[in-house]
Amino acid sequence: MQITRRTLLGVGTGTVAALAAAGCGVGAAPSASTPGSLRATWWGGDSENGALNAALDRYTERTGLQVQRESLPWDGYWDKLATQTAARNAPDLIMQAGSQIPDYADRGALLDLSSLSDLDPSVVDEGLRSFGAVEDQLFGVVAAANATGLVSSDEVVEEAGITVPEQAWSWDELAELADEAHRGLGDDRWGVADAGGDLIAFILYVRDSGKEFYADDGTLNATPEELTAWLTLWHELRASGGAPPPDVTAEGAGSLPSSPLGQHRVAMGLAWTQDFVALAALDDRPRSISLPPHSTENPSLWMNAASLWSVSATSPSSAAAGELISYLLTDTEAITDLGVRLGMPPTQAARDQLAGSLDPAPQAAMDYMSLVATTSRPLNRLWPSGFAELRTLLSEINEAVAFESSSISAGVEQFFQAAESGE
Repeated sequence: MQITRRTLLGVGTGTVAALAAAGCGVGAAPSASTPGSLRATWWGGDSENGALNAALDRYTERTGLQVQRESLPWDGYWDKLATQTAARNAPDLIMQAGSQIPDYADRGALLDLSSLSDLDPSVVDEGLRSFGAVEDQLFGVVAAANATGLVSSDEVVEEAGITVPEQAWSWDELAELADEAHRGLGDDRWGVADAGGDLIAFILYVRDSGKEFYADDGTLNATPEELTAWLTLWHELRASGGAPPPDVTAEGAGSLPSSPLGQHRVAMGLAWTQDFVALAALDDRPRSISLPPHSTENPSLWMNAASLWSVSATSPSSAAAGELISYLLTDTEAITDLGVRLGMPPTQAARDQLAGSLDPAPQAAMDYMSLVATTSRPLNRLWPSGFAELRTLLSEINEAVAFESSSISAGVEQFFQAAESGE
């Protein structure tokens, strides 16, 4: 997995706009798979391609079904899929992202998977089953999972003289721990990577109260007071040395190897499970992943869909596509072929099968996912339109506050104006 690839929670609106502009209603034209075959598409690099090709080669040997394969890197994948869908020539089996499914489903481009008798969506973890659902229909089954965790540099934690809690703890306690770490490490290292501009982290903060970040209708449940408190927490951490100064954070923005967490310049930082695995591969210095601040009464973490499998509504081979999804999720040989190269397996059975066969970092990430499965609360809905833009905006606001080019109050006002306008 490339360590610079984008997080799979949000997709920019350019693809959605292309889909809408193309007017992709579904007509009678089928996708262009040939008899005895089906077409499959996914995004990924060499690692993902190698894993899926191995699994699909084995499936062809077993069943005789030829699988025509189309893969692209993340950049470029969505434009091509939108164009194919608009032309009613989408592949039969489609790798999807949770943030894209509502748009494709609303235009009738995806099949309701509950119509496929040979596919049992309940095999995936309970906390993942809602990711492909739109109202009472199911348009995607999770192919791989991930979750946010607190990644620690073990040597830096030990040098700082701190202990990362294993029990429930609060964001204020994280701030106190980060300040303590900075005092133990000195001026050029810090306690925790700046997460003030991380919308996923802010969502965790809000969900700690027991409410959802978004209401069921897609409007914000989060309040200006909560965002003010969140930005203030990180502003004070930067001032105290608990978090790095903004120039240090900016130097490593967009690149895990160059980030303070990648350079072991902070003791701790929030990251996705796949990023933890990528960080561990950077050097031989040990790292750990554990639960971020959380409440046992109101679990804030959720099992996240790194990717999903969907079937085109125009597919003439929908039943075969459903059987292939089932194979990829449940067959023991397919589970071995895929390993954790798409992300963490979305079923406990697959994680149990792989246990003990992985390198230490992937094993730790998989163990962490099993922990999250028992200490999380499913999201109440998929991300609404505008989510990706809010992620970018919060990052910009936090940076502006950090460099003192904007006040916290102005940033909060800007955020909620954008959320209310849908821009």
